[in-house]
Amino acid sequence: MSETGTYVYAVGRNIDEEPLTGLEGVGDAPVRLLGHRELTAVVSSVDLAEFGEAALRRNLENLSWVEKTARRHDEIVRRAAAITTALAPFRLVTIYTSDDAARVRLEELYGDLVRALDRVDRRSEWSVKAFCRVQPGPSAPSAPAGSGVAYLERRRAEIRDRHEAATEQQLLADQLFWDLVPAAAATRRLSAQDQRLSGRRETMALNVAFLVDDDRSTDFFELVDATRARYPSLDVEVNGPWPPYSFAVLDKS
Repeated sequence: MSETGTYVYAVGRNIDEEPLTGLEGVGDAPVRLLGHRELTAVVSSVDLAEFGEAALRRNLENLSWVEKTARRHDEIVRRAAAITTALAPFRLVTIYTSDDAARVRLEELYGDLVRALDRVDRRSEWSVKAFCRVQPGPSAPSAPAGSGVAYLERRRAEIRDRHEAATEQQLLADQLFWDLVPAAAATRRLSAQDQRLSGRRETMALNVAFLVDDDRSTDFFELVDATRARYPSLDVEVNGPWPPYSFAVLDKS
């Protein structure tokens, strides 16, 4: 019989097990709840032949395995977030050797978990991204044939114009961010995504996670919609609500 470990997806309060009944976790084992004090961990058992330390090192290099596991992890976190007011998602493939070992870790993290749950209680995460719209720069005067000096001058002008345009777009993105800050309980500015992740050819000038009170979600969405009209050179995307990954994940989980 294979040795198993305990995979922890998230920790919350007052989670009802019934809506999670029949839900399969990573590795296809049933999702279940694990209590500790007033906290409840959403967990499932995993085969350590696939999820043990050595096996994980191999599997984390397999992009299809990582994608499949991440999708299932996220699905379970979302399902759990829908049935509780406060949830702290754990990192992908957070695994302990047993339920008892998981409870020991929950006790070690108890204070941090309580503070994280207090922070995100009745709040959700929204994502706002701003992309620079493609705009042709000013045309430089044509250089006479064979004129090396004129060509270099034109190239310098083009580089200068692009730099100035990029600086202006970044300043606008920063102002957009500050326009939205008052509507959120907390914010986290994230690195601009690579084009392969964003699926966009345009430069990403802003990537921010906002923690918003659930009863203000409509107001926040409408504020973003109204604000984007003041920044026609930016293409603003807003998505949510999501579980508060950016505000409740514990780095030491």
